[in-house]
Amino acid sequence: MDRRTFLKATGAALGALALSGLPARAQGLEGEDLEHLEQALKEVFGKGFKDLTPSDAVKLNMPAIAESGANVPAEVEVALPKEQVKAIHLFADKNPTPHIFAFMPMKAEPYYATRVRLAETTAIRAVVETQDGKLLLASASTRVTVGGCG
Repeated sequence: MDRRTFLKATGAALGALALSGLPARAQGLEGEDLEHLEQALKEVFGKGFKDLTPSDAVKLNMPAIAESGANVPAEVEVALPKEQVKAIHLFADKNPTPHIFAFMPMKAEPYYATRVRLAETTAIRAVVETQDGKLLLASASTRVTVGGCG
């Protein structure tokens, strides 16, 4: 097999894996703590990290660096019809209480912007709960220079 064929086959396999809806266990995000996140997900949804589906329909905007964790802007945009979105949730892996908020847009546009507190450098997860029970995921990481939860 020549290099070009190998690269095409490898790319196709990786693409199929991405489309399979299985989130990568090792996202490689700074501040990631999947065990702590897993507990919070089970409390909120009764499901774990493996039940989340990474989705381009969910866009999470967080700063790469926050001078203070006491006041960090967070924005979640969902590119789905508003009738399909049941709730928007935000989690911070390393916060003392990882589930930061839940927003039920009802008949409003599926968009939420706020400011949150982050205890330390952490991975942040936007989880969109759809009306048919799917959990769509977008992840980011914010480096916190001064913690905001203590």
